[in-house]
Amino acid sequence: MFRKVLFPTDFSEGSYRAAKRFEKTNEVPVGEVILLHVIDEGTMEDLMNGYSLLYEDEEVEFEEVKKRLKEKIMEKLQAKVEDVKKTFKTDKVKPVVRFGFPWEEIVNVAEEEGVSLIILPTHGKLGFSKELIGSTAMRVLKKTYRPVLLIKPKCRCGGEEE
Repeated sequence: MFRKVLFPTDFSEGSYRAAKRFEKTNEVPVGEVILLHVIDEGTMEDLMNGYSLLYEDEEVEFEEVKKRLKEKIMEKLQAKVEDVKKTFKTDKVKPVVRFGFPWEEIVNVAEEEGVSLIILPTHGKLGFSKELIGSTAMRVLKKTYRPVLLIKPKCRCGGEEE
């Protein structure tokens, strides 16, 4: 049994397909799923820096934007909970939103929650890269001691593309 599975999502087609491929091939019960979305703080800061001249108090504005963004992302995760329950065949799904570097927060949440498996698509929103595995997945592999299942969002199995 997978006592607790960490499933990070960037809401991309790749993470949806990875979950569906896991559903088709998994025969082991899943106790609980931690459904994680990480808001890339570096991207947030770059975005806010572009508009810093518009704000009277940049730090207060930044915290307000983070708060509203976290609320919206949590709503989006909550909307996925029922699908995740069906996909992973479990009644327990815990949505989590974090700010930071995605790979770092995935590793942190895995440790904090004591997960028995991390499921990652090999490529997320950035799509194909020059690497065989996306940079977030590669960093998670290097930094965690937890088992990681990498799933290609697309594959040619028996000549058919899933």
